[in-house]
Amino acid sequence: MDNASPEAGRKNPYLSGPVGPLFLKTAAPIVLLMLVSGLFTVVDAIFLGVYVGPQALAAVTLVFPIFMAINALSTLVSSGMASILARRLGAGEDNGAQSAVQSATVLAFIVAALLMVFYVTLGVRIIDGLSNGDAGLAAMAKIYIGLMIFGSPLQFLIGIQGDTLRSEGKPGVMAVIGVLVTLANIGFNYLFIAWLGWGVAGSAIGTLAAQAAALVVVGWLRLSGHTRVALWRRTGMRITEAWPRILALGLPPSLALIGISLSAASYIVGVKLWGESHYDVTIAAYGIASRLLTFAFLPLMGLNFACQSIVGNNYGAGQFARSDRTLVVGLGVGLAYGFIVEMTFMLAAAPLGALFVDDPAIIAETVRIVRLITLCYVLAGPLMVLSGYFQAIGKAANAAAISLGRTYLFTIPFIFVLPFAFGETGIWLAAPVADLGMLVLAIIVLWANHTRNGARFGMFYSAG
Repeated sequence: MDNASPEAGRKNPYLSGPVGPLFLKTAAPIVLLMLVSGLFTVVDAIFLGVYVGPQALAAVTLVFPIFMAINALSTLVSSGMASILARRLGAGEDNGAQSAVQSATVLAFIVAALLMVFYVTLGVRIIDGLSNGDAGLAAMAKIYIGLMIFGSPLQFLIGIQGDTLRSEGKPGVMAVIGVLVTLANIGFNYLFIAWLGWGVAGSAIGTLAAQAAALVVVGWLRLSGHTRVALWRRTGMRITEAWPRILALGLPPSLALIGISLSAASYIVGVKLWGESHYDVTIAAYGIASRLLTFAFLPLMGLNFACQSIVGNNYGAGQFARSDRTLVVGLGVGLAYGFIVEMTFMLAAAPLGALFVDDPAIIAETVRIVRLITLCYVLAGPLMVLSGYFQAIGKAANAAAISLGRTYLFTIPFIFVLPFAFGETGIWLAAPVADLGMLVLAIIVLWANHTRNGARFGMFYSAG
């Protein structure tokens, strides 16, 4: 039953209007932001490779697991908060929404401080171990990741404010700020790396400078009174009131990012165990493949965020028919996007690989790896949207099963199991096999949810 009042519908843009156009209107700016962010990762790598050298790229790659840990912890707080915030805004609980943002902000500072302690005590030792005795490589890696870790409060705050704008129904504002900041990041990095010659430090400082600029813009926006959530105000609620739910709801997407880091490490170990003499060629090709896949993955994440925002607000407002329709649209768009990405990699992997290098052996290896990994990519979109849907409506266990199962139950184990049957090729077949395994797991989750809660097809909550 749809319980939202007409006044709430006029105040909240997610609660009224046709779902299809609303989804596209919400998703377009977020996807644009994700595309620009993905472009930055490519351009930054070009700057480092051209103006600093291959060792700089190796140093940044060396600390990729730690870098992903920063992203994972930021997502833990911001994504968990967004789920709570969207439902509170949808229900008209502005005071509770304000409390959720402030609770997440304090939690973010605590998590960032713990991250700094970890780096000083254990992180530097991990880098020394991974550098394989190369002091120059270790020094570069420590400079880059050290700056990123001690500047991590900026990233945490950006994550919180970005997800808050999205949940408030201002994805366009969020996207404009995000695009401008990303372009500024590219400019800063070019200045610090190419002109000033600061090397990997320039890459990190450029990122932090852009994040600081974004926070100034968002702070002004909130102080101007143009947003439902203020920069800070008294709510009468404990600052820790949302912490348990933030951590519970933010854990699935956070662990998903940790899984990306662990998967990357597993692929590299797998190549060392099962690869042939051209180890350096395969690793270089995998590096290119991972950048291409990241670029393709980010818009899909944007589609998921848009779906979550609309679903969370409507579910919180009791408009279950609209949240159901939003899920259907999201699943369809995700399926279409996955198909387009898969066909692109199947047909155009060679010219894409040639954007990074001119070595025919590396390009050929990139084509082989990308095509194997994306054999079942068409399933990736719907599965991500389904996981995000369960997170948006507060079903943390269902979200975790779908989002984490692919990496932890299938991909990582299959990387080490399939080579026994298929040799080195089995390493890359782990990804499509994991996609098929996730399809089966998702069906099981939906059946269980239908059994427990009576949801139609395990995911629809309207009366039908």
